[in-house]
Amino acid sequence: MARPRGFEPDEALAAIKDEFWRRGYDATSLHDIEQATGLKKQSLYRLYGDKRGMYLKALEHYAAHEAAEAAALLNKDATARARFARFFGHVVEVAAAGDRRGCFFCNASIDQAPSDEQARKAAMRGMEAVRRSFEAALGAADGGSEDIRQKAAGLLAAYLGLRVMVRAGFEAAALREVVEGALARI
Repeated sequence: MARPRGFEPDEALAAIKDEFWRRGYDATSLHDIEQATGLKKQSLYRLYGDKRGMYLKALEHYAAHEAAEAAALLNKDATARARFARFFGHVVEVAAAGDRRGCFFCNASIDQAPSDEQARKAAMRGMEAVRRSFEAALGAADGGSEDIRQKAAGLLAAYLGLRVMVRAGFEAAALREVVEGALARI
């Protein structure tokens, strides 16, 4: 008879994601992952393969949750400006509260994408999903104007830049200036 699992795989993956997101791939040891999940390496390897497999699964987990959070924040207001003010404002609030992890897609793009094609593709897919959420929010709010794709691309660049600035430790006032600049283009 098989032993029942004593953990929730999605919770373990969320803990793995948080370690890689906070520390980066190279600075995250298997010991760190064991500590974060409460699992031994044999269980981790059985579930996710090696450390690289864990990292790629963590990026997938982040993509699924980040896209859902973006869509939820972007669908609460009637105008495009209000939607994006809420969305970007949330990023600044989280940073001001002390969460300086930035964007896992940005981190992976800098940290692993140059040497790992799978990580590059995963980060790109995630950023594209956010861009599509931006397009949907602009389209729904503006009624389908022709320059939605271009606006969404500009907002994505502002968003990713904002998240890198969060990671770098910029003060909230500087982050709010970036937000105002992005909102002025809507």
